Amino acid sequence: MPSLTHRERVLKTFVFEKTDYPPCDLMEGCVWPELMDYFRAKYGFQDADTVLDFLGTDFRWAFVTYKGPPPLTQDPPVGKHSKSVTAGPLAHATTIQEVEAYRWPDPAWWQPADYAAFSRAWPDHARVLCIGWAPLFWSACEAFGIDEALIKMIVEPKVFDAFVRRQNEFYLDILQRCSQAAQGYCDICWLGDDFASQRAMLMNPELWRKLIKPYLAEQVRVAREHGMYVLFHSCGAVRAVLPDMIDIGINALLVFQTTATGMDAASIARDFGGNMAFYGGIDIQHLLSFGTPEATIAEVRSNIQAFERCGGYIVANSHHSLATIKGENIEAMCMAAKEEF
Repeated sequence: MPSLTHRERVLKTFVFEKTDYPPCDLMEGCVWPELMDYFRAKYGFQDADTVLDFLGTDFRWAFVTYKGPPPLTQDPPVGKHSKSVTAGPLAHATTIQEVEAYRWPDPAWWQPADYAAFSRAWPDHARVLCIGWAPLFWSACEAFGIDEALIKMIVEPKVFDAFVRRQNEFYLDILQRCSQAAQGYCDICWLGDDFASQRAMLMNPELWRKLIKPYLAEQVRVAREHGMYVLFHSCGAVRAVLPDMIDIGINALLVFQTTATGMDAASIARDFGGNMAFYGGIDIQHLLSFGTPEATIAEVRSNIQAFERCGGYIVANSHHSLATIKGENIEAMCMAAKEEF
C-alpha cells in the first residue's frame, strides 16, 4: 500500500479501512513536563511540536480560547476540573429550584479559536477540536459531591436531571459555536466524561442510559452535524455502555484502558471491532511507567494483532501526565506502531 498522510491514515481508521500502519498519538496531544524534560535532555528538543513531529504522531489538537475571569480557588466553576468531589456548592440542594438558581459560568467566556489557521498549519494531520472538560455526570459529582450525586440519581432523579439538563445547555452553547467555526477545518470532535472505575460503572448502566445518555446524544449530534467524527474520552470499565455509545453515534473511545475489567483488547475487538474505533490501550500505570521498551513494543504489537481483522485501532498511551512514565517507553510505543524497531 502506498504511504498515506497522517490525516488519510486516521480517517481511514475511523471507517475501518486498511492503512499502511496504525495511527499513533500521544493521548490528547499532551507532552507533559517530565516527558519534555526527557526529550530536551536526550535530543535537545525545545518545544512540544518538535517532540510530536519526531514521534510521528498523526493527530494535532485545537482548543478553545478562554476569555473569562480567573477561576475561583475555593469553588471551581462548573465545567472546570476539580480534584475534590467529596462535596460541592450544591451539596445541600434538595429541590429543582435550588439547582436552577445556581449560577453557571457564562459560556461566552469560551470562544472559538482560529481553526482555519490551525488547518493551514497542519494540513496533513488529523485535526481534533477539543472544547474542554465540561462533563455531564462528573460535573454533577463536583457540584453535589460524588456520594450525593449517586444518591440523587436514585432517590431524587428530578433534581439530578435538573443539574445535568442545565450543564448540557451550558456546554451545548460552547459546542455549537465552536463546531460551527471548526466545520471544514477539524475532522474530529473530542467529548468527555468519567463514569466508571477500573472495575465497573459507578452507577447501574440503566441509570446512565436514563439520565446521561439522552443529553450526551445531543452533544454528539451537534458535532456530527458539523461534519466531525466524535472521539469520546471515558476512563475505566465502560464496556456495559459501549453499545449505547455506538447507538448515539460516537465513533471512537479514548482512553481505551485495557487493564480495566472487561476492556482487554482481544474481547473488545471481537465484540465491538468494526463498529467503534479504539484509541489508547498502552497502559501507563504499570507498563509505560515501570516496564521496558521491549515489553512496550510487545504490547503495541499484541493490540494491533487483536484489531487486525476489523481495523479501527489507534496506538496511544492510556493516559498522560504521570511523572513515572518513561520517555524511552513512549518512544518505543510510537515507533512500534510503525514497526521501526
